[in-house]
Amino acid sequence: MGRGLLGTARRNPVLTFGIAGGAFALLYILSEPVLDALAGRGFTAPSAFLLLFVVGGFLGGALVAWLLWGRLDAGRSPRRGAGVGALVGLLALPVLFYFLELALVVVDGNPFEPLPGASPGTQLGSDLLMFLLAPLLLGALGVIVTYGGTVVVGALVGYLLARE
Repeated sequence: MGRGLLGTARRNPVLTFGIAGGAFALLYILSEPVLDALAGRGFTAPSAFLLLFVVGGFLGGALVAWLLWGRLDAGRSPRRGAGVGALVGLLALPVLFYFLELALVVVDGNPFEPLPGASPGTQLGSDLLMFLLAPLLLGALGVIVTYGGTVVVGALVGYLLARE
């Protein structure tokens, strides 16, 4: 990585985390089709739905970095940069799932099952709670599924951005 590219990345940490999040998501969804192609089973392109993960990875990484990087003074030291970067990688996954949940609401309407016999107020409260908590749970599961890859990528990006 040239000095010019690293300097540009340091001046634009939000964009850098967004690109890292989108690139990680793209590599993650392409890993299985590429391994299949290498094994001689042919390459099957990811579905349009899976490509939403790339957009969500970009938006999640950029949004969380925008919220945390400067406020936590992450550029002060490589250790602090790695810590904040790891936090960005951890918290970007729920943002991705909020993005996907909003897309699902736009396409299909309410994704949650109605509660039998519930009043409209109870149903609204239940839907709101599910809307808030489901992405957090899916984000936590996503860290497990990626073997903590988002946290590692975030920490590496944060370290590189804060390193002199």
